[in-house]
Amino acid sequence: MNHTDISRQRRLPYATITIAAANVIYFFYLLFIGALGTTSGMVDKGALLVVKGTYIGGWSQLFTSMFMHFDIQHIGGNLLIMVIIGAMLEERLGRVRFLFSYFVSGLAGNAATILWYCMLGKTVVSAGASGAVFGLVGTLFCLIFRNRGSVPGFSRSRMLIMIFLIIYSGYNSAGINTVAHVAGFLAGTLCGLLFNSIWKAWQEDRKDGPFAGA
Repeated sequence: MNHTDISRQRRLPYATITIAAANVIYFFYLLFIGALGTTSGMVDKGALLVVKGTYIGGWSQLFTSMFMHFDIQHIGGNLLIMVIIGAMLEERLGRVRFLFSYFVSGLAGNAATILWYCMLGKTVVSAGASGAVFGLVGTLFCLIFRNRGSVPGFSRSRMLIMIFLIIYSGYNSAGINTVAHVAGFLAGTLCGLLFNSIWKAWQEDRKDGPFAGA
């Protein structure tokens, strides 16, 4: 195996794996202590809470709520998308940029949730990695759209259809925080614009490798 072959070997997406593991560990912790799915338990352990238009909580909930899920379907759906897209972005953008996109999008989704429900004067409990996950989708969409479909199987049209189906499914499902989804996606798209040159450099470096073309 020559030097070029070695340089093109895939590296394990450690950051993606770590975030996924943290979500799973916290999920089973909430299950073990009996807090999973209960309003008081979830709020006590870090979920966002808005009561009649007033945010009840501090800065820490903006982060802790990103690692909390209400049931197995909730965490399963989020982690499936996160692992697939997260590993792809981490490989091409690097761990730091991947984590930046993930957490900025998650924080944007949570901040938008608080502002939206405070403005409406409603009461809501919110938790989940959806804002961060939709941010990764937004980042990937932006990079593929600007680079004419640079990942096999992820053309512009397929990405548009996938995003439409995800958003439509969420909009028509009870208990889904569409505000966090949209805000996270927009934040992730901005991250994609920021990292476009890095993506192009990776593609240029690997143009003769197994991931070239689309």
